[in-house]
Amino acid sequence: MLYKDVLNNQNKINKLDRNCETLHVTKPFSKKSFVNIFAHCKHLKTITLSLSTKERLSKPVKDYLKSKHVLLQVKKTQGRPIGVPLVKLEKILSMYKDYSYRELSEKLGVPKSTIHYIIKKAKKQKIKDDNKIVYLK
Repeated sequence: MLYKDVLNNQNKINKLDRNCETLHVTKPFSKKSFVNIFAHCKHLKTITLSLSTKERLSKPVKDYLKSKHVLLQVKKTQGRPIGVPLVKLEKILSMYKDYSYRELSEKLGVPKSTIHYIIKKAKKQKIKDDNKIVYLK
């Protein structure tokens, strides 16, 4: 499954995947933070962010990103992420045609209403895996 990394705290730059090509930022970080991000993620090509975050980026940051040939994309990914680990999510999506929601709930230990929601909203783009939010492409 393809995903992009997310950054919501400048102190967690070192926890980003070094091979990350797409990064979602939730805050308007400083130029110094973006320099550190690029030092850590050498393959970064695209940064996604909300419209308000893009508007709050400073001119030096925008100029720096432009010099790095990074594509800035405005994304609307509102709402709380699904709180089911990716492994269970994949199992639910692969097994739901063969079992009832109640049977899946008992087998996987996930509430029946959550299974129903996952299947109904299978194109959801934000998932919470442990304490990390994963954005699906």
